[in-house]
Amino acid sequence: MSKPAQPLSWQHMRRLLASKSKNELLNLIRDLYILTTDNKDFVHAQVLTPKRTAPKARQPKKQPSSTSKVLPKIRKFATIARELHEGASSTITRLTAMKSLCEDARAAAHFALHLAQLTYRRMQEKACPFHLDPQQWEYYKQVVDEAIRQMQRYIEHPTQEAADLVQAWLSDVRAIQNTYRNQAWGPVRIIHSTEVLLIEYALSCLLQPTASADWGYHLARQYAERYNSRYGTGLIPESAPLVEDIADFWCQYYVGKPLQEWLGTSSSQ
Repeated sequence: MSKPAQPLSWQHMRRLLASKSKNELLNLIRDLYILTTDNKDFVHAQVLTPKRTAPKARQPKKQPSSTSKVLPKIRKFATIARELHEGASSTITRLTAMKSLCEDARAAAHFALHLAQLTYRRMQEKACPFHLDPQQWEYYKQVVDEAIRQMQRYIEHPTQEAADLVQAWLSDVRAIQNTYRNQAWGPVRIIHSTEVLLIEYALSCLLQPTASADWGYHLARQYAERYNSRYGTGLIPESAPLVEDIADFWCQYYVGKPLQEWLGTSSSQ
């Protein structure tokens, strides 16, 4: 007696169906379709009913990058510098955007060091002011030079020892201009060198990271504010290259390009 034929597995049947032509498969489906009512209903359900598509996942809103937030402020400072170059003047409050830029204490520390280095460079190029003794002026420059060295050391290696040295130099820098004169409205500090005062602000910016926004603004103000009898005190034409220095720092810090190069690239796009 012969053994009953084993039922074909689906894998075997799949290989057989795959070898058939399109017409042969359509004829097979037709034959099955007309064979029973259940087959018709099944084909109708599969072919005529539209398939439901899963809803697209909602993409989270992309948050603007820190650089995209900074670029309008850099452009604003560049615009102020251009207006000052053209002879305009403005109030110092236009530098208020510095506060938001310097909320990042690390960025503010690098900004403080940069302005301190530019200030020292100008002190080296500048003749001794008429109200100072040449030896006194040389002493100021020596103190500023060493203070900047300690700032750089602290930024590169922010240890407690480095912080203590910066604090010690801050005390020395303050002591240079620690004279007060009583006026009707109260004691007024006598400032012999605005350059030394800027270094004092820069050192304070490093040592008070929680107040870096305010110190950053004071630094920018001290660096760029000038006086002229024609314009008064504030941002005047003489301030133009100084405001440009500020914009250039932030451009290089966030974009990695000098200000004029970035302005040329962005305007051509």
